[in-house]
Amino acid sequence: MALATFEQRINDLVGTFTDENAMDTFLLDGLKEVLSILPANKLAECTKATTLNNSSQTLDLDTTTIGPVVSVVRKDTNGYNQICRPISSALSSRVTDPSDIMHSTASDPVYFINDAVLNVYPDPTASQTADIYHVPLPTHVSHDDSDIDNFPHEYEQIVVLYAAIKCAQSLLATEEDDELYVPIITTLKQDYAQALNLLGVGARAPRGTGQKRRNPFEALENIQQGGEEWK
Repeated sequence: MALATFEQRINDLVGTFTDENAMDTFLLDGLKEVLSILPANKLAECTKATTLNNSSQTLDLDTTTIGPVVSVVRKDTNGYNQICRPISSALSSRVTDPSDIMHSTASDPVYFINDAVLNVYPDPTASQTADIYHVPLPTHVSHDDSDIDNFPHEYEQIVVLYAAIKCAQSLLATEEDDELYVPIITTLKQDYAQALNLLGVGARAPRGTGQKRRNPFEALENIQQGGEEWK
């Protein structure tokens, strides 16, 4: 039996929402939102590997497709993967000195990032390759899709709930039917919050921003009070 598309799942929650371009945007925003708050152990489930070797020894991170690096491994002389320890690029010149405490070997490799380029030392070779496990940055999610690449199936409903809230808010703004859509939005907000709690996270600031995340469901209150819609 074929899985329901995201459009079908969203319309089951909010009624009929026909703006497919907007739905695609809401789904993509939802995916980015969930990725930004996943704990490290969950984020690791969303990674893909890029392999470095003698012909491609570094990885350019300044792209629209490569997100956070979760881990780096390099094969040793026996072909076993060794975890690369991260170091500051300021210390990179010391890894080649055998007398230095920062010296790196095939059994104790390192990686560092300099000018948005990830380097592994010792340099990857044809037989001693390195794998960079990173989160691919999403660029599009379609309403016609029924799953998301490099994203655990069990988390997809959180993305659907996010998009459904946005769709319901859009319907409320255009149809101005508070009696119909306010209860729907309230229920969806509760379901979304519960799903995040079960995942072990909540509506909080993305890692590294140092800013408090705006409650993603302030929109309902703002709409009711004549304020701006949740963005």
